[in-house]
Amino acid sequence: MSVLTSLYRSLTRHRLFAALNIGGLALGIATFLVLFLFVQFETGFDRVLPAQDKLWVLEERYAMPGYPADTSPETLGSELTILKADYPQLVGTRYADVAATVRQGAQATAESLATVDPNFFDLMRYPAIEGDPTATLADPNGLVVTQAAARKYFGSQPAIGQTLQLSIDGNTYPYRIGAVLRDMPDNVSIKSEMFAQLVRARFGNEWWDHWGSTSLTTILRFPDVAAARAFEAQLPSFLDAHAYSGNIKKGEYFQSLRPMTAMHLYTPGDRAIVTTLGAVGLLTLLIAIVNYVNLATARAGLRAREVAMRKVLGGTRRSLMRQFLGEALATVAVAALIGLALAEIALPFVNTLGGTKLAVGYLGADGILPPLVALVLGIALVAGLYPAFVLSSFRPAAVLASTRAPGGGRAGARLRGGLVVIQFAIAIAFAIATATMLAQTAHMRDADLGFRRDGLMIVRSLMTGGIDAPQRAAILRALAAVPGVTGVTVGNNAPGDQSTTNFSGYTRPGGSSVKTSVMDVDTGRDYFRVYGARLIAGRLFDTAHADDRALLTLEQRKRTGPNIVINRKAATALGFASPAAALGQAINDGSRPSTIIGVVDDVRFRSPRDPVDPVAYSYNSIDILSPYAAARYAGDPKAMATAMEAAWKRVVPGVPFDARSVEDNLFRRYYKADAQRSRLFTIGAVLAIAIGCIGLYGLAAFDTTRRVKEIGIRKTLGASTADVLMLLIGQFMRPVILANIVAWPLAYVAMQRWLAGFDDRIALSPLVFLGASLAAVLIASATVLGQAWRVSRAEPARALRYE
Repeated sequence: MSVLTSLYRSLTRHRLFAALNIGGLALGIATFLVLFLFVQFETGFDRVLPAQDKLWVLEERYAMPGYPADTSPETLGSELTILKADYPQLVGTRYADVAATVRQGAQATAESLATVDPNFFDLMRYPAIEGDPTATLADPNGLVVTQAAARKYFGSQPAIGQTLQLSIDGNTYPYRIGAVLRDMPDNVSIKSEMFAQLVRARFGNEWWDHWGSTSLTTILRFPDVAAARAFEAQLPSFLDAHAYSGNIKKGEYFQSLRPMTAMHLYTPGDRAIVTTLGAVGLLTLLIAIVNYVNLATARAGLRAREVAMRKVLGGTRRSLMRQFLGEALATVAVAALIGLALAEIALPFVNTLGGTKLAVGYLGADGILPPLVALVLGIALVAGLYPAFVLSSFRPAAVLASTRAPGGGRAGARLRGGLVVIQFAIAIAFAIATATMLAQTAHMRDADLGFRRDGLMIVRSLMTGGIDAPQRAAILRALAAVPGVTGVTVGNNAPGDQSTTNFSGYTRPGGSSVKTSVMDVDTGRDYFRVYGARLIAGRLFDTAHADDRALLTLEQRKRTGPNIVINRKAATALGFASPAAALGQAINDGSRPSTIIGVVDDVRFRSPRDPVDPVAYSYNSIDILSPYAAARYAGDPKAMATAMEAAWKRVVPGVPFDARSVEDNLFRRYYKADAQRSRLFTIGAVLAIAIGCIGLYGLAAFDTTRRVKEIGIRKTLGASTADVLMLLIGQFMRPVILANIVAWPLAYVAMQRWLAGFDDRIALSPLVFLGASLAAVLIASATVLGQAWRVSRAEPARALRYE
């Protein structure tokens, strides 16, 4: 109780200290808690399900010139069957997501259907509230749905035993619901509202047994990490026995295992962002702790006589340290409660800006209370130990005789100066990083992608299975007839979407035998004109040239190489001296030659993180597999989408319409996550800078209070107000300027590494560093100015009577 009484008296006597110390700690803890929840959510994917740490995903990777270096978590459809023939003890399951349409009378609803093996729920243990999911999937027409899907289609009626008509690739099947799952949490990688048995005759395609295809996800179960790694070591010999023939060559194709719990943060860029935001939370908390230490040691002189009297009356150093550590613990506990309240208040705002669904859970496996208690104890120990050591070390006789200045002396002043350097170095590094992230985000939004992205609508539902070639042709004509539409085309890739695009290994006759991996893209009429791609050499496809072979069937094109248009990246990768030098040249994919008739500038349809692929475009007006339509228009996007939907429904009323503007499609697929996480980083950085300013303001307040008499003497001896201002502000500017020297190299290395994750990126500008440093100096000056101005303007006589 004496600790609390002493703390209460100290805080009420020095209210400014209380507000700054507790407020700074509360802000730091609130920021840390919010970002801790974010990191906990992002790194906790799939851990909510039992035994997920025993599941591993089979992934594949190519090592070929021009081929993306990324791994793919998908394999050919029949690989699990082949694996089990060689390894009978192996336990695994498969998953593939397919587009389906639920038909209820005249109403058609697009759904994503998860097709899985019957033992899927033995490995992925989603909780069921009704029925048996495994027994349901033993029936090819059995269907497992979630609570949300059951409510959607049957309301309050029981779903078990009900039948849904699902249209898949133009065929309609009656599925009977046999189990209902609890609605899935957000942090699960494989999510769907509906699950059906993976029947090859129903969902397989011509690539099912084709090595190198990406038909589905294969999940394997092992008792421990050692067993998984031992099996992984056997994959090369397995591939030797089964895969390396035909188009798959040894040394070009590899397989490996990845933990199921590592599937969410699959790319290095995603992992780096989450790590960065975690570091922001820790560093913000560090700045708050630095504030506490600085303010506590700075005001040590105000408690010097109290300490001296306690020692005179019999207090030991150990008892004093216990008291001051207890005060630190109580202060941090109060700050933690306020910080927790601030985090609760801020979470809706953070969720809106960051696109998250974070919530504070107090108890349970992911409860916030146990780590919060540990955090309070840790901060109290780290932040309170040095102030307690300084305060308890005062000698009573020296303090009471006023023979020395308490508060740590020069060593204490140096420590406080060093801590100011640390916190402002972090703040300046944050400012540089924030400015760089915002500049990169703006660059991605406004960058030249090689095509005109304004006034362009992508009709994604054209690839829906069950729409035959005549219907697709009718749809394209109907879309072209919509008022305001100036052009319509089709292709199996689009900005933000790619379907059946494959890579082929091309060689040049008479050139190197090393294959160059080039992506094959089928295009329809006016593809380049509608997208606004730039021709830099040769010509484009047109109906006047019969040798463009647009009217050949797929089998005919397999035997007879088409004319092709390549992009600039392909011309370089294939070794041509210039785009013009590629014209008329033949390249061979191993089975047929193709003649280059034109070269277009690179277009970026994928993420700005990924390099532009070498591309070979061919002309196909008959049977593009899984095509996307693109419509160039003039007018309002929403009105245009409505008009296009009306045209669509006149041709295929039973198929749901799905269209997005290119801006929306690119943003959802590639830019949204970066933009949302950049906002979270910006919030953390701004709060870190604010906490640093709070600490600097407190230091200025206490320092100027201690120097009132000194300033009075200086003014008596002729110093002007400006001289005193320069003295006081200059004292605090020295560590801030030194902080720039520390922050610049740290920020440069960190931002270079972050920007290296983008193929299309800005250059680090010296202006960003100078601007952040100037802003830090101005903010620090403004923070100190109020206190310095008040003291420097005081009358010398009143200052000399101080105390």
